[in-house]
Amino acid sequence: MKLKVLIPNLITAGNLFFGVCAIVIALQPFYFIDYAFYCILLAALCDLLDGMVARLLNAKSEFGKQFDSLCDGVSFGVAPAVITISVIQTYRPMTVDQLSTWLPVIPAILFAVAAAARLAKFNIDTRQTKTFLGLPTPAAGLLLASVSLYWAELAGVSEAVVLINVLALSLAAIMLLPLPLLSLKLHDTASIILAILLVLTAIPLFILFSWAAISLVILVYILASPVIRFFVRIFSNTGENQPS
Repeated sequence: MKLKVLIPNLITAGNLFFGVCAIVIALQPFYFIDYAFYCILLAALCDLLDGMVARLLNAKSEFGKQFDSLCDGVSFGVAPAVITISVIQTYRPMTVDQLSTWLPVIPAILFAVAAAARLAKFNIDTRQTKTFLGLPTPAAGLLLASVSLYWAELAGVSEAVVLINVLALSLAAIMLLPLPLLSLKLHDTASIILAILLVLTAIPLFILFSWAAISLVILVYILASPVIRFFVRIFSNTGENQPS
């Protein structure tokens, strides 16, 4: 394997490394759980950098594409599910021999299954080169983990598990449904506008809510993406129809 191809793959391996670390930490006593979330953030950083480095070095490969998806399945599918299950067990402890105690954690497990399916679908879908059809798995994983850790308790003890379960099932559906969403590769006007909006939104949100703001920024991405895409398309068509 050429060195320039090896470099982005090593960064992708960092994604998997931090994803596994997140799982291991999430299985430890609960007061360490924030560190599991920090590991997912580091995995997301690696996931961002490996694609950038591959494009800069012109080192894209089929191996890198498949390896990246496998790592994403662990870091943004399994790891957030394990974090969520750990949070749920603080509200409703689970015992292996009682089937009824498993019910609250099933949505998180289904989330991990949907994340794997989403990644497999993405790899064979030629329509998703510049835009996404369905919520990207990294965004879904970060949103689920962030809400589970930092927002669910605001609903109250009795409603927290319900909130987490509804969110996990909703994200599983949004990942698999062909919802058109913009990428952030800055390859067109719509993606540039979206990136600017997210930066302007993220700054005050992080000042106010620290790491809990990540879920809010992702929500802005989900809501703003189709709106920006719609209006950019309208104005582009208007410009094309004007007489020269």
